[in-house]
Parts: sequence; C-alpha cells; structure tokens
Amino acid sequence: MTFRTLAALAACTLVPTGAIGIASATAPSGVSPVEHVAGARLAKKVDVDADGVRFQTTRRTEVSVLTLTVAPGGSTGWHTHPGLAVISVAQGTGKLYATDCTSRTFTAGEAFVEAGDDKATLFRNEGSAPVVLTVTFIAPRRAAVIRDERAPRTCRLR
Repeated sequence: MTFRTLAALAACTLVPTGAIGIASATAPSGVSPVEHVAGARLAKKVDVDADGVRFQTTRRTEVSVLTLTVAPGGSTGWHTHPGLAVISVAQGTGKLYATDCTSRTFTAGEAFVEAGDDKATLFRNEGSAPVVLTVTFIAPRRAAVIRDERAPRTCRLR
C-alpha cells in the first residue's frame, strides 16, 4: 500500500485496479489509518497445520497491517474484505454490526476475524474515547484490502 491507499481509506475514494485500496459506497467517518506493512508477499502456496491452527493459501497472497483509530461516533462504514482480516482491539470498546443490525461488543484485548465470504459489517465507536484497532489483512495479491458496501436495507447505521 502507498500513501494513496491510506488517503483512500480515510476519504473512501476509488483506487485504480491493481493497487491495494478500497472502492467507494458507504463512507467511513472518523477513522484515521496508519500503515505498518504494505503488501508483503507470501509464498505462492502456504500450508501450515500446527498446534490447532490451520492456515492455507492456494494462490499468491499478500499481508498488510494497519492501525485504525476510530474517533468517538466514528465508524468504518459497511464493508467486506477479500481473503481475511484479523482485527485486534488494542484500546477502547466498539461494536461490530451485522447486516441484520445485531451487534457484538469488543473491548481492548479481544479480537475477531472477517472473511471474504462474510456479509458486510460495520464497526462503530459508540463511546467517548478513541478505539484503536490493529488489522492484519491476508488477501489475494494486489486486491483491495477493504471493499466498501452499500448500507443494507435491514440496518441503516452509518
């Protein structure tokens, strides 16, 4: 990822095909990204099964790591991810909403996974202090790490 990708995450603009970024639909608000690792390439095939953890890729894959600070009242907007995203809450408390408007609260020290075949989700800071998330994306090579989605008809949160 480049500065252009970070600007895309912050402003929710379209990034050309072939670059890691996001496409516009429902805009995030109050989200400040900091890039740590941009598109680190994994071997063409990874197949690990150790200590109860299984990890496998079947094509070229990249790893990117971002820290997202979500301001009070801020949200990621509705989105999905290609591949998967492992989200760790480093600070604060926020809610992850599903398309049916059900939510789960996550606090510092907890983590969750969003996979490419999941329905859209929205993470929102409903508290009075910032929420800091560390996100590890494992995605197909040169894929956008976040795909913005339209708000579902069943849940009109923003």
